[in-house]
Amino acid sequence: MDVTHAPHRRRRHRNGPRHRRGAVTATVLALLLWISAAGAAFACDGPASASTVGERDTGQQVVAAALHELGTPYAWGGGGPQGPSLGFCDGTNGYLQGVCMADHTVGFDCSGLALFAWYQGSGGRIRLPHYSVDQLATDPQVPLDQLIPGDLLFFAHPGGPVHHVGVYIGGGAMVHAEHTGTVVAVLPDVAHDPVWGPQLVAAARPDAMGR
Repeated sequence: MDVTHAPHRRRRHRNGPRHRRGAVTATVLALLLWISAAGAAFACDGPASASTVGERDTGQQVVAAALHELGTPYAWGGGGPQGPSLGFCDGTNGYLQGVCMADHTVGFDCSGLALFAWYQGSGGRIRLPHYSVDQLATDPQVPLDQLIPGDLLFFAHPGGPVHHVGVYIGGGAMVHAEHTGTVVAVLPDVAHDPVWGPQLVAAARPDAMGR
């Protein structure tokens, strides 16, 4: 659900919902309050001793950046450090019912959203590759029972390579760009989701050890 290379052109949305910053800001604040209140109740949220203050602070900024993109369309190959970008179709991906959607959609794919959120949340300090396999390979992994907001969650079919990534927001939930025809959205209780729960295989923290 992501791509190795993507264009970094930034344009206005030409389909899908436009950003409504006031509504998005209210939604983000509500979600962050929910995370703060609910996070300790989930086994996947790690103890404070499992992370540094700096990691937690950066992670919260990463989450805020990702949540501000709620409602942005999915675009195969879309997304860069500065925001959503025009996607493309590659013969297999970027299509909806046989019609190429990505080449006229400004948005994010899953790894594009992750790299955007981490670039923005780290103040430009951390720039991830635009490919979920490489994101997992280059970032320090963390146990799934020691997650903090901002960590990246990786998904694979049994015996297969990683094919999807989301940004953990706390309380067992993540924000992700799922597939063509969807928008950036929050998925609650990832571990028990019938589709994504069984595919959750790893987590990583790009800011671990003050990278």
